[in-house]
Amino acid sequence: MHAEYLKQDEDLVILGPALRTSPEQAARDIPAFWQRFMQESLPALPGARDVYAVYCDYESDYRGAYTMLLGVQADATAPVPEGMRKVVIPRGNYARFMARGDPAQALWRTWAHVGEAWERRGERRYAADYERYALASLGQGLVEAEVVVGLSGSA
Repeated sequence: MHAEYLKQDEDLVILGPALRTSPEQAARDIPAFWQRFMQESLPALPGARDVYAVYCDYESDYRGAYTMLLGVQADATAPVPEGMRKVVIPRGNYARFMARGDPAQALWRTWAHVGEAWERRGERRYAADYERYALASLGQGLVEAEVVVGLSGSA
């Protein structure tokens, strides 16, 4: 699986509802969280072009609990509506992978590669990683998503 290395020059602010989960609970928690987000939260976040799934507040590494936030890009000064949270994806170096196909399989395969086979997995910084989806592509049965992972070293 090919990684593209890039430098993000500015912080990226994402606003949306958050869920605390773990690798053991993710297969149950995340699909239900996505469904609630698409039905309830996304309509309350107008003007979105992309939807972000942000992984942050890591307990340890990819094997520990973490927070997942589903949301849209927002201004750093935007108010946070009740029941939502604002997360900053810090500027820095990242690796980008493309996940294409059936959402569950494509994303699982990509994250499994990042955690187990990717040669630079030991350089992950575990601050905030994310998936980015074009809003128009959601709900179409197939996914094309960017999986972007923070690096502690240089790109």
